[in-house]
Amino acid sequence: MTNKMPVAKSLLCSRVSRKLHWCLVFSVFMTYITAYYRYWYTSQSEVANWYLLLVHINFGILVLVLTVVMLTYRMLKRSAHVTKSSVLAARVVHYCLYFILLMMPIAAYIGTAVDIPLLGAVYLPGFFRFEVVEHWIREELGMLMIAFIEPFAIFHKDVGADIILPFLLLGHIGAAAVHLCQQDGMSCNNEKR
Repeated sequence: MTNKMPVAKSLLCSRVSRKLHWCLVFSVFMTYITAYYRYWYTSQSEVANWYLLLVHINFGILVLVLTVVMLTYRMLKRSAHVTKSSVLAARVVHYCLYFILLMMPIAAYIGTAVDIPLLGAVYLPGFFRFEVVEHWIREELGMLMIAFIEPFAIFHKDVGADIILPFLLLGHIGAAAVHLCQQDGMSCNNEKR
C-alpha cells in the first residue's frame, strides 16, 4: 500500500507540471502572435492594434505569473544530486528560460512607460507614475526617465524577444525532441528483446 502512494503522488505532480508547462507554452505563443500580428498587419491608428496590445499585455502578465509558479514548483520538487551531465544541462537551460521569461514582462513594464490594462478593466500604474522612482532616477542617477527606460524597451522588443528567447526556446525544443527520440529508441530496443 505504501508503494502506491509515491507513484500516485509522482503521477499527480507530473500531470500538474505538464499542465503548467503547456499553459506557459500557450501563453508565450500568444504573446508572440499578438506582438507580430500588430507589427506586420496593423497600424497604430487601428482599433485592432489596441485590442491586440491588450491581449499581448495580459498574456505577458500570465507568462510572468506562470513562470513564477513553475519556478517555485521546480525549486520545491528538484533533487539536490545531479549525476548526469545531460540533467545538469537541462537544468541550466530551464533556469535560463525561467530567467528570460521573468525578465521579458519586467522589462516591458519598466520600458513601456504606460499604465498596464488588466483585462481592459483595471489599470496598474506604469513604472514612471511612482514619484519616488522618478525622483530617484532624476536626482540619484541624474537621468531623464526616457533615457532610463529606453534600454528596457530595447531589451523587451528586440534583444529578448527576437534573439535570446527564440534561441533558448529552439534549444529547449531541440533537446526535448532528441530526448524523446532517445526514449523511443530505448523502448523499441526493449520490445525487440
